[in-house]
Amino acid sequence: MLTLKKNKETIQIASLVSGKKKTPVYWFPTIQDELMNNVNDLSSFNTNHFRDVFELSEQQASDIFAGLKEESVVERNQSKYFKVKRHIRESLLSEMDISDSKGTFEIDFDENPEKYTGHFLICGGTGSGKTYWAVRQILRNLDGPKHLRRHFLIVSSEWNDDSTLKPLKADKYQQFVHGVDVSEDSYKESEWHTKEDFFKNEIKLKVDFSPKGSIIFLDDSMDSAVPQMMRRMINRGLRVYRHKGISLMVILHSIRSGSWSSQAYNSIRYLVLFPRSQKGKITNYLNQDVGLPLKEAREAVRQFSQTGRYMIVRIHSPELLIGPKLIKVI
Repeated sequence: MLTLKKNKETIQIASLVSGKKKTPVYWFPTIQDELMNNVNDLSSFNTNHFRDVFELSEQQASDIFAGLKEESVVERNQSKYFKVKRHIRESLLSEMDISDSKGTFEIDFDENPEKYTGHFLICGGTGSGKTYWAVRQILRNLDGPKHLRRHFLIVSSEWNDDSTLKPLKADKYQQFVHGVDVSEDSYKESEWHTKEDFFKNEIKLKVDFSPKGSIIFLDDSMDSAVPQMMRRMINRGLRVYRHKGISLMVILHSIRSGSWSSQAYNSIRYLVLFPRSQKGKITNYLNQDVGLPLKEAREAVRQFSQTGRYMIVRIHSPELLIGPKLIKVI
């Protein structure tokens, strides 16, 4: 269940940020009524979509929600009353929706900046917001408390040209952010005569000697001058870099990218998707890989596309879907 109340068994899975206020959001493994979230106005559930799902007229919905408010069973629509009541209780246990408020949910890197913080795989079509999301995630760490700042190595085919990456080049971040352009042009202009030497000296050496707790951001590695060497390094890193305290953020264009993504799904903590594009592919992933029934998978994609631009699938236990306005237990 999801809760804002902490005890010794709760696990923090996100933060609710409203202005300068940051409230931890927790997951608890069993149902405890004392930890359950409350809703001041149940009528927020009474939407057109809700009435369509439960096949309710406006009058039936009005009667049922009046009964729920008074904790009195509605005799005329008793069967639907209990279905609605059960749905709302389950929603309060397994969902947290703040789409009617100004706050947002955020996930942060683990607090110890010298420890492994989990791998990220970020998948979406061109223009979906992959690089923008990753840059915002990095900047939130760099602009946060000094004692929590990490080191970032940006390995990108567009490091010299992509305007989305430009904020990371600010002078105030020079101590923490280092970039490597791995495009064909950068290889041709380098001092190295072979692509093997370019990869070994410009990329692998910098990755291997990154400080503990570093995060390596690998952007569009398929388009680099050395794609196969990058692929092997990424797949190996997903397996073993956690022992060095190093985490990876990997961008791919497709959820299913063959040998580029096969290792990732066994190693990542977070999969970042963009439900306003590739809806069918995301629905199939939630259905076939995560195990959600097809109807629930479609509904999840609809909900998250309506409440935000991205949807994060937390792969590690507890398994969750996290967006800027909505969290669901899966």
